[in-house]
Amino acid sequence: MMKIAKKAERALDRKKETEQKNRDTVLLILSVGFLVGGVLGCLLEGKLSTEHYIGQFFQQAAQMSIAPSLWREVWIVFRWPVAVILLSQLPLAGVTIPVVFFLRGFFLSYGIVALMEGMGLSGVLCAGVVFGPTCLLAVPVLFVLGTTGLLRKAESQPKGIPFFRRMVASLLVLALCVFLDQAVVPKLLGILLKALTMVSG
Repeated sequence: MMKIAKKAERALDRKKETEQKNRDTVLLILSVGFLVGGVLGCLLEGKLSTEHYIGQFFQQAAQMSIAPSLWREVWIVFRWPVAVILLSQLPLAGVTIPVVFFLRGFFLSYGIVALMEGMGLSGVLCAGVVFGPTCLLAVPVLFVLGTTGLLRKAESQPKGIPFFRRMVASLLVLALCVFLDQAVVPKLLGILLKALTMVSG
């Protein structure tokens, strides 16, 4: 009886180790895709002149209320996570999901670098305000969903209540991100831009 229990315990330990290795491998693949996209976005933005458009945008934004429409904000926040969830249900998810992470890293870094180069040192503050909720909330959720999707595709991620809880938690975090982008970020950005305009003027 003791031998059977020990064998079962060893089998359970091996299963946990395998699942951990699979999780680490998936996370590494997604991280590499995201970082390569981010680096490429930085390099490409440096070769394109966006300072004029960025400066013009913020000059106009400082003089008016910056309030993006709710549906546009929902689309911006939810499009990447929804794409990952849908692709995880389709064939070739092991290829398409890392591509999504590559594109997410590319566009995010491109936007951040464009702000920083278009406004100089003050662009760092503006980028922190504009992309703060995305970087702190939406991107980690994307990694959770991407990892879960690939592991489920590989049949190494349990389904049922844990998966459902993870989806609900992700939905709540993304909703919070939409709220911040809709209600908090515009006010902070408006205050920051007016302060920068007064200082530069």
